[in-house]
Amino acid sequence: MQAMVSPGVRLSVCALLLAGLGAAAQYDRSFERDLFKTRFEQEVKFRAAAIQVAWAAEALCDATTQIEPFVLLSVHAMRRRLDDRDMALFREVTRMDDKWRVVWADEGAPEALHLRDVVTHVNDRALPIGGTRFEMGALFRGGSVMSNDDGGFWDVMLKARREAADGKPMQLTLDDGRKLEVDTQKGCAGSVTASAWDNDPDTFWRMGTQRVKIPANAMIEAQTPDEFRWLAAFGTYFQASQGAIKASRTSEGVSNGFMVGKILSIAVPGATMLLSAAEAQAEKAIAVDSIVGSADLFANEVVASLGGDASAGLRLTERLMARGIKVDAVMMDDLRRSNATDHAARIRAIQAAQAEREREQLRVQEDADRRRVLLQRLPPLLK
Repeated sequence: MQAMVSPGVRLSVCALLLAGLGAAAQYDRSFERDLFKTRFEQEVKFRAAAIQVAWAAEALCDATTQIEPFVLLSVHAMRRRLDDRDMALFREVTRMDDKWRVVWADEGAPEALHLRDVVTHVNDRALPIGGTRFEMGALFRGGSVMSNDDGGFWDVMLKARREAADGKPMQLTLDDGRKLEVDTQKGCAGSVTASAWDNDPDTFWRMGTQRVKIPANAMIEAQTPDEFRWLAAFGTYFQASQGAIKASRTSEGVSNGFMVGKILSIAVPGATMLLSAAEAQAEKAIAVDSIVGSADLFANEVVASLGGDASAGLRLTERLMARGIKVDAVMMDDLRRSNATDHAARIRAIQAAQAEREREQLRVQEDADRRRVLLQRLPPLLK
């Protein structure tokens, strides 16, 4: 039987086998490409939101500093290490490498600073290339015990921020030798971060008033600018006011850590005159059961003060719950959701009253302008 198979058939079978092996070797990694691209973009959006929130919430912070109008990232900002094959693809898709590159810049950044520029020094301090952290908890979950650590990077940036607050301009040194002076803006001290590649994607942690890490799972699930800002503001609360944190701990279940309208009264002209009217429509007091409940309300108001929807955090929580995604601290229980819902309704009442007030002011101004035009058109003897 074997002798009956022609040499041509045998060659065809071999060709098919080789073609199959070639296809396997050239496996289409489009899923991984899309995953790497999307997660990188999510992290950039979140870090930009954290800077915008730090600026917006500055008036409520006990500790403030100067904040830079740009975001730097490198592969060393990824807390979880990828294997060589995945890292090579990640670098190709995102064009990131070991260097600290500009991935976002506010309009207040120097015109000479462009996306993809490499920053080597800040205030003449070299940005570290790499760093590792030993993760004891990984021993119990079967993960890698070594992770990337960007603590050295933040040491340099936080020192430069403090120096800018003391009057020393922030200066960047680029890899082409240029030195750029950066105008900074006052904001909440510390930093709120999140890594799309994290050994503990469901964990929230806080390092004193200096750094807060938002769970990666929550950041990856965020979809709108308001949701990114809500997460950043939630983390900012833990650095915003030590006095408020202490008060919320000692008065659990008694009163909310941040009274509705506190941020809006600062950010929106005339909001203080509307606050009593809005409160009169909502007699029910908001009870905050813990510090995280106060952080919910703080985040609601920061988002609203930036012109966004105060319910952004609620929508994010509902989506996380529906999908069964594990997230420390950020996930609201029934009481927190009830409080946040009532609080968002109050904020909307304030915003609606403010909008009506602005419309009335516009109508009054338009009427005055029309009367002025009519008077100008009247003959002199009739004026």
